[in-house]
Amino acid sequence: MVRNAYAGFGLPAEAPGQFEFPHAMGLEGGDLSPIRENIDKLVAGLTTWRPTITSKGFYPAPLVSAEGADYAEAYSNVHNLFLQNLWGDGLPITPPTEARVRWVLRGTDLSPETVIAKVNPRGGTATVHSLAVNLAMAGGRPEYLPFLIGVVKAVTEPKFQLENVSPSSNSNYIAAIVNGPAAKEIRLNSGYSLIGPDSAHPAGGCIGRALAFVLQNLGGAIPGLSAMELFGGLRHTNGVFAEDEAGLPKGWDSIAVERGFTPHDNVVSVLPVSSAVNVTIMISDYKDAQAAAVGYLNRIAGIIAAPNMNLLSANTNHKTPDYSPGLLLLPRTWAEQLTRLGWDKHKLKVWLRENTTQSWKWLQKCGMSEHAAGSTGASPTRPAYVAETPEQMRIVVAGGAQSAHAYWMQVGKNTQMSSAQIQLPANWKELIQDAERDLGPAPVA
Repeated sequence: MVRNAYAGFGLPAEAPGQFEFPHAMGLEGGDLSPIRENIDKLVAGLTTWRPTITSKGFYPAPLVSAEGADYAEAYSNVHNLFLQNLWGDGLPITPPTEARVRWVLRGTDLSPETVIAKVNPRGGTATVHSLAVNLAMAGGRPEYLPFLIGVVKAVTEPKFQLENVSPSSNSNYIAAIVNGPAAKEIRLNSGYSLIGPDSAHPAGGCIGRALAFVLQNLGGAIPGLSAMELFGGLRHTNGVFAEDEAGLPKGWDSIAVERGFTPHDNVVSVLPVSSAVNVTIMISDYKDAQAAAVGYLNRIAGIIAAPNMNLLSANTNHKTPDYSPGLLLLPRTWAEQLTRLGWDKHKLKVWLRENTTQSWKWLQKCGMSEHAAGSTGASPTRPAYVAETPEQMRIVVAGGAQSAHAYWMQVGKNTQMSSAQIQLPANWKELIQDAERDLGPAPVA
C-alpha cells in the first residue's frame, strides 16, 4: 500500500523499505503495537528516504522468457511465472510475446508510446503498448484494442475516482456499456448471457479481463494488498456488454445519446457496481396489462429501494448529473410492451425515482437513518431518494429477447458515471475481415 501511494505521486515504485507493517495489523482487533515499536523507522522512511532513480522518463521492464521440453511445458512455465510475479489472475493466460503484442497493436493508429492515462491507486502509466500487452494476456484481438483504450480512458476520469474504487473493501467491478455500430462488428454481446460465457460473442469477456489486468498490473489492484474487496465480485472479467440498440423502442434514446453523443458515435460508459439481482417478472395474477405492468415495476422498485449502505454512501454524489444508483437492464420485449402501454423512458424514470424511496421508519429499523440523513438529506419528514432526479435512473435495453426477467446492477462506490468515445483505426474494415476469417461469420442478432 505504501509503494502504491508513493508511485501514485509519480515517485519511483521503490518506496521506502525500512519497515513493512504486518497486514493483520489493519484488521479489526489487530495489534497496533508494531507502530509504536517501529515509529522511528516509520518517520525515517517518510522524511529521509530518497529514491535511487532521479531522472524522469519511462523505464520499460526487461523481457522475460520461459523454456520447456516442449511447447506445452514452456507455456505452463510462462503461466507459473506470471502467477509468481502477481501478474495473472489464476486462469490460464495467453503469453504476450513480442509477435502477439505487435499483432494486437494493429488495432490502433496511435503510437505504442502514446500515454493514455495514469491508473490509480499505484499511478502506473498506461501506454498503448502496455494496454496491448494486457489485452494479449487476456486472449484479446486487435479489434478489441480501441475498446480497451476507451474503457481505460473512462475509468481514469477524475470523477470516476478509481483510486477509491480499486482499494475499497466493497466488492466493486466495472460495468461498461458500449453503444455504436462497432459493438456489433466485434461481436460484443447485447442479448442472451450478455455478461456470461458465449463463444459466439467473445469480445466482452476478453476486454473485461484485460481491464482487470490493467487495474492490477498498472493500477496495483492486487487482492489483499491494495485491492481490498472482501468478495471480489465479477473482477475476473468485469461486465462489458453492448446496449441492444436494435431493440430500442421508438422514442427511447440509448444511454450514449442520453449522455450527449450521437447514435453514430462508438461510446463506452462505465459505472462501478457491487452486486446484481435478477428480477423475475413473468408471473402475474393481475386482470389487465396496465395493472400487471405496475405490479412488475413494483417488484423492480422493491429491489432498487432495499436499504443498503453502498447505495446510501454513493448517494453523497446525488446532486451531480453523472450520479447513478445503478443500472436497470430491461430486455427489448418488455421495453416494447411498456411502450405500448404508454410508458416511455422518461415516464418510467420518473415513476422509478418516486417509487424507490426509503422511509425514515424503515431506515431506523435497518440502523441506517443517521447515515441516510448525512448522505441524502433524509429526515422523519423526508424519505431517502435513491436518485435526486429521474435522469439519474439509468435504464439500458439489453438481454435476451424474452420478457421474463429484468436485471438490477447496484452502484458499488461513491463515484459518478463516465463515458469515452472509441476511436477506430484506419484499417478497421481489414480487422473485421480478419475476424470473419478467424472466427467465422458473425452471429445474426
